Amino acid sequence: MNEGTTNRTQTSSGNETGKLRALATERIRRRRNFQLHIAAYILGTLTVTIVWAVTEYHNAGGWPTGFRTGRQNHDWDPWIIYPLIAGTIALTVHAWTTFGRGPTTEADINREMERLRADGFA
Repeated sequence: MNEGTTNRTQTSSGNETGKLRALATERIRRRRNFQLHIAAYILGTLTVTIVWAVTEYHNAGGWPTGFRTGRQNHDWDPWIIYPLIAGTIALTVHAWTTFGRGPTTEADINREMERLRADGFA
């Protein structure tokens, strides 16, 4: 009888370890993907900023005296803010999905199953 109890405990412990390992692996994968996203964001931001500076310098005829839409002498168009805002929003959403949400719990699953039963799916 002692062996059976020990065997069940080891199986339960092994199952816990397997779940914990899977969760740890998933979190590492999410973190690494987020780090790649940060690197791509920085590279993209630098590229867009350089393109913006070169084209605006050329189009405005020199360094800026102001930032306005429309062309006046040496005014630069501030179009750069739009791709930077979009990239920042995308990075923020990715950060939230990586670090802000916890794993799905049994309570979450049970709650969703109850909703499905109430909707007539079971």
